[in-house]
Amino acid sequence: MKVVLGVCGFGYGHSTRQRPILEGLLARGHDVVLVTNDQSFEVFSEQFPEVTNMRVRVPVIHATPDGIDFDATADDERNSSPEANAAFWRACGMVQARFGRPDVVISDYDQVSGQIAYLFDVPLVTLDQQSKFLGFQCPPIGDYTPYEHRMRLGYFFPKARVRIATSFFTVGYEPVPEYPVTVIPPILGHDVRGLVAEPEERHVTVYVSAASHVEQSVEELVEVFAGFPEHRFDVFVDTTVAEVPPNVTVRHTDRAAFVDSLRRSSAVVSTAGHNLVTEALYLRVPMFLLPFAHYEQQLNARIVTEEGVGTSAALLTPENLGHFLANLDGYRECQERSSRVYGRFDGDTVFLDLLESLLDGDRG
Repeated sequence: MKVVLGVCGFGYGHSTRQRPILEGLLARGHDVVLVTNDQSFEVFSEQFPEVTNMRVRVPVIHATPDGIDFDATADDERNSSPEANAAFWRACGMVQARFGRPDVVISDYDQVSGQIAYLFDVPLVTLDQQSKFLGFQCPPIGDYTPYEHRMRLGYFFPKARVRIATSFFTVGYEPVPEYPVTVIPPILGHDVRGLVAEPEERHVTVYVSAASHVEQSVEELVEVFAGFPEHRFDVFVDTTVAEVPPNVTVRHTDRAAFVDSLRRSSAVVSTAGHNLVTEALYLRVPMFLLPFAHYEQQLNARIVTEEGVGTSAALLTPENLGHFLANLDGYRECQERSSRVYGRFDGDTVFLDLLESLLDGDRG
């Protein structure tokens, strides 16, 4: 099977999720060409130098709680890149030279690979975690609604042969008939799969990205941690911290070090990204989430809180952190009882089986 795999490059979550898909496709004997940008281009170029990888340019879309900020999107200089059009046509030429015509295009939130599918008139399969916001009537959360994601997905992928959403929770909301979406279990990164959790008492992992849209600075968070001297906080950040108390270790964000710290943690404090929640669930680590100011992370935090596998807040305080740390056993027990969060993490295998079945049916 001749496959074009497009991977969004904003952050590392998409690349982490798609590495098992790429490895699975190659292991099953399929021929793959990658279409990537920004971080996904860097990751796959380094980790899979033998796989053809075309770098493209994608639009940078700015959001509001209830949709898209069109003016900010228009004013973003990255959306005026003169290389974008040429990069698209070069990618198409590469696909044609390699395959003639691909059998299928898979896209994880990458618009350019979707356009390649339309241009070559081949099946487009979307695999991401955002499509559940298009295919189901997900509820508003305060001022936040799923409309931004619906607008993006409708703009990126107005049609698809199949839309598949990986999710750490079962989606029980009313489906949207116009956009059928198949939900599969979460996809676990290759560096976490198979790890055995060895939690150390009072060891807490903290992840705060420099791009985090949270209301507190890293310095303010560290000040809260200083009030819990009996706990050790392993803080992963992309910035420097001037004053660090004895019970806090500040590290530059490093994936291998973060995963090792997480598997040894009795708790994690972090933003509410889908991949981190998935990894924490896999390793049975209770979560204190500080969600970004956009819908996806707000919903992730709500599910975690409602299921009792963690808690969330807009601000970290000595009071709410103390309550969280005093109830870790209760969060673990809730995960054991929950029927809403997945206890299986084989979404990559489920997806690849679905993909091959779909294409075999098309050929039959």
